[in-house]
Amino acid sequence: MTLQFIAPTKRRSMTRARAARIFLEANGICCLCGNKIFNGQSYFIEHLEALSLGGADDDANCRPAHTKCKAQKDAADAAAKAKRDRLVTKGWEGRRKPKWPSRPFGNGNHQHTATRAPAKGVRIGFGEE
Repeated sequence: MTLQFIAPTKRRSMTRARAARIFLEANGICCLCGNKIFNGQSYFIEHLEALSLGGADDDANCRPAHTKCKAQKDAADAAAKAKRDRLVTKGWEGRRKPKWPSRPFGNGNHQHTATRAPAKGVRIGFGEE
């Protein structure tokens, strides 16, 4: 399987005239469920091949769809894009960090905590006693 880079297409504005033309060309049929979009039902213009997957933003790639059908198509598009991205980045190792050894800790006196009293014979403070 050969993979090639397909840049996402820039989205043009959807005017009322363009949306009406696409709706009439499709005879008011939802491209996702195949049912008629009746007067008063909410709909939007859907790209059959998603722009993020290389689809064109022309009227031939656009169809009307019910708003209630949108979630299923969006999930399928997101899954297809994620699969493509996994295939493309499968062998990528990323930026490697240098393997420098850390500086070893000294064997000197250990720091005491505020919850535990210091051992007997340890001087605390700097002044004269």
